[in-house]
Amino acid sequence: MRKGQVEQLMRAAGKLARESEFFIIGSQAVHASVSKPPAEVLLSRECDIYPKNRPQTGDLLHQKLGPTSRFARREGYYADVVTPEIATLPAGWESRVKPLKFGPITAWCLEIHDLVVSKLAAGRLKDLEFAAALLELGFAKRRTLFRRMARLDSEHDADRVRSRLKLVSDDIRSARLSSKGRPRKSL
Repeated sequence: MRKGQVEQLMRAAGKLARESEFFIIGSQAVHASVSKPPAEVLLSRECDIYPKNRPQTGDLLHQKLGPTSRFARREGYYADVVTPEIATLPAGWESRVKPLKFGPITAWCLEIHDLVVSKLAAGRLKDLEFAAALLELGFAKRRTLFRRMARLDSEHDADRVRSRLKLVSDDIRSARLSSKGRPRKSL
C-alpha cells in the first residue's frame, strides 16, 4: 500500500470506530520511518491495525474495512484487524512506536527494528523477504536487532529469531556475492 492508501484506510477506520488513535503492527508501519518504502510494503494489500482506545470496535472495522468488505472490493486493499498479542514483540515496544498523523488520526507504528523482530518471529516467507529487504536497504541494523532480540519474553523466541536473522543475512550475502560475478549490462 502507498502512504495515501494507508491514510484513506485510517481515516475510514477513525470515522467508523469514532477513534483517533490506532496501532499499525504490520509492514505498513514502515511508512512512519522511511519516505521510500521497499516494494514489499507497496505491494501488500493489507494494513494490520487495532484501535488503541476502543478495541471493542474491532469487529465493526473487520466487517466494514476487512478483506471481504465492500471497501476492500472497491479499493483493492483492506484493514486486517488484529490484537497486539498476535505479534512477538520485544519488551518496551510501546515506548518506541512512531506516530503517523493523518489529520485528527494518529497511527502509532512499530519502530522498524521491533517490526523486523516481529516479522522474523512470524517466519512466513513474505515476512522473511520483508525483513531481508529492510536489512539490505539499510533501514534496519543487525546490532539493534540483536539488542531487541534480547528483550523478547522467551529465550525460545529469541533463539528462533536469531536463527532466522542468520538465514536472511546469509541469503543477502550470497545474493551479493553471486551478483558480483555477473558482468554489468551496458546501457
